[in-house]
Amino acid sequence: MTAGRDLYRLQSLDSDRDLKRRRLTEVETALGESEELKRARQKVKSTEAQVKKWTLQQRDQELEIEGLSEKISRSEQKLYSGTIKNPKELTDLQAESAALRRRQQKLEDNLLEAMIEREEAEAAHARAQQRLDQIQLEWSSRQADLRSEREALRSELAEREQARAELLPRIESGDLATYEGLRRRKGGVAVVQVRDGACGGCGLTIPPSLKWELRQQGMGYCSNCERIVVRV
Repeated sequence: MTAGRDLYRLQSLDSDRDLKRRRLTEVETALGESEELKRARQKVKSTEAQVKKWTLQQRDQELEIEGLSEKISRSEQKLYSGTIKNPKELTDLQAESAALRRRQQKLEDNLLEAMIEREEAEAAHARAQQRLDQIQLEWSSRQADLRSEREALRSELAEREQARAELLPRIESGDLATYEGLRRRKGGVAVVQVRDGACGGCGLTIPPSLKWELRQQGMGYCSNCERIVVRV
């Protein structure tokens, strides 16, 4: 009966170890920047680029309007100074002044558009930054939890390895080889208990012959799924 108990104990340790290894892999995969965080950071960069773009365009429009205003002022000052007597020259100067005014209106429209676009870009950037800050805060908290869980899992796995190493010398080599082979073929579960008179692996009702083995030796083999059946 000791053999059955030891094999069941080994199965419990290995099943628990498998679960913890899988979880450790998940935790280690989750550590580091998430895709959500990367996207949020990229959004901040792209909106910041838009703010810079429209800020530069606004400044360029303002400078151009400033230069054009000075040119219009000089043109109109010359036009109304009374120093020009030639009608053709006056007509040309009036046409030039009108063209400058039209150009000024176009630039002012462009300036207004740039100002609106800049304000919208600044608002979008502020929203993106706020979203990034929120995600960053949640991510940092989550990362701390994951690091703590990783250390706990590593410690628990080391304990399982130690317990397993201490248990193995008590199990006969033949039983151990059978156990390892079944583990590979049966999805990691080689040893099961009797549950309500049936095999805990496949659910087949325990036949009288296996009941006898379990009563006498504490372990046997299921004729259906071939797993080791124990009565602990």
